[in-house]
Amino acid sequence: MEPSANPIEIRDLRNGEWYWIHRAVIQDYASRIGAVGVAVYNLLASMADSGQLCFPSQKYMAKCLGYSRATVNKTIKRLEVACLIKIEKRDRYHCRYSLLKVRCKPSETQMSTRGNSDVKYFDTNDNDITRINNDIDRLKIKKSNFMTFKGFKPKTREELLALDLAQGLGDLSGFPLYLSYARKYPESALRKALSEARSIPAQKIKKSRGAFFNYLIQKHAQKTS
Repeated sequence: MEPSANPIEIRDLRNGEWYWIHRAVIQDYASRIGAVGVAVYNLLASMADSGQLCFPSQKYMAKCLGYSRATVNKTIKRLEVACLIKIEKRDRYHCRYSLLKVRCKPSETQMSTRGNSDVKYFDTNDNDITRINNDIDRLKIKKSNFMTFKGFKPKTREELLALDLAQGLGDLSGFPLYLSYARKYPESALRKALSEARSIPAQKIKKSRGAFFNYLIQKHAQKTS
């Protein structure tokens, strides 16, 4: 086959007409925030300044992406619960969005190359990490086994959530407690408490973020009981 008369042009990352997002946003978070969440996050990333801040209105985001304002509003709250962004009110109609550091495991950021397999076991439709297993009581592991998490792979949605909580709070030893929370409370409530615990400045925390998170969960339990 004869070569094309018009050579193709690949992306040139030097011209400034680009932005970046963490690979884990696609490889790990997409299953939680959905396609709309990925689209809204990309829009925020494309508008973020050097301090990872942006100030678009929901009306503008809805117009850019072709979604309703209600959908955008619901989605940015989902991004906040997933700890991908922080939302701060500027006035009645506008917010400031901060893109937070993406939490992930090293295996979730590997590139696909000819030197390694494009599709690994944990990226297939048989994915044990994202598959919800109703038999969540099958796992009986002692607390000490979670101190290092060597070779540990979550096999239920609850285990994945508990691991997210433990890593987000910097408290891997508390995994069994977070697993019990994941089995008892709604994921939205747990991620909201995680976001709040992580947003508190270190100097205002008396014991630890894990302790403050536990306080928030107990407060939530009292309200719902």
